[in-house]
Amino acid sequence: GPDTLKMELSKLGLKCGGTPLDRAKRYWLLKDVEKLSDLPQKVFAKKQKKKNSSTVDDDDDTTQQQQVSTSTTTRRVDLARQEAVVNALLDRVRPMLEATIRRLERRQTQTGKERDVELEQDLYGSDILLSSSQGDGTSNGTKRKKRKTLGNNNDDDDDSSDDDDSDDDDEDTPIYNPKGVPLGWDGKPIPYWLFKLHGLNHFYACEICGGESYRGRRNFEKHFAEAKHAHGMRCLGIPNTQHFHGVTTIQDAQELWEKLNNNLQENQFDGSKQEEYEDSHGNVMSRATYEDLARQGLL
Repeated sequence: GPDTLKMELSKLGLKCGGTPLDRAKRYWLLKDVEKLSDLPQKVFAKKQKKKNSSTVDDDDDTTQQQQVSTSTTTRRVDLARQEAVVNALLDRVRPMLEATIRRLERRQTQTGKERDVELEQDLYGSDILLSSSQGDGTSNGTKRKKRKTLGNNNDDDDDSSDDDDSDDDDEDTPIYNPKGVPLGWDGKPIPYWLFKLHGLNHFYACEICGGESYRGRRNFEKHFAEAKHAHGMRCLGIPNTQHFHGVTTIQDAQELWEKLNNNLQENQFDGSKQEEYEDSHGNVMSRATYEDLARQGLL
């Protein structure tokens, strides 16, 4: 056919264009020659030009690829430089950002009165707090000064005795803590904003632990891994796994344990129902059906 003739000419390096008659004439010339070099030059395909054009195209492609790779590398370097500059600037301002975040978190837990006191303390210093908290102490101090101006002979003894009495009164005076704020390391109530930040104003009861009440969310979450809660779960015959984290009532724990057991039994493999067999004809059937047919000799 014409396609076969075209393929044979291309294999021999001859021209394969033109009409089928022209191709047949070129192929017919091979009958009278012993070597391909004896054929006229005009019947050979011009390979040299194609090679040159292909090499030029390859060179263009390589130059374009080099340009693209160079531009990509340049963009990556610029991007890395910008990221380094941004990270350096962020390191410089990170302390201010963290301080701002801590201040905002603390102000969110303060009352309006506490904010006003803090603002006055920032404006006027700590003297205003001392003057407001000591009250009677200032009046006693002024009275002592007046006594000194009167020229009494026993002023020094009176002042020393008054100071001793005031120190004893400060030690014996009970701490004013109407909201039950926990005491800090110095024996005084911790700040109220810190008290609310940690949620110490909330109590969480756990029936599994014998009705024990835990103060604050952190202590409540931590007690699930403690020995007391684990002992309560063992008494109920339930393993203390992650599934029961947050469960505090006995009824909820038992219902969840029963639900987990049911799901586990449903997911177990039952060979008598789920196992399948295949006969010699490729028919798939259950195990019970296969054994029935085998006993009847129908396989």
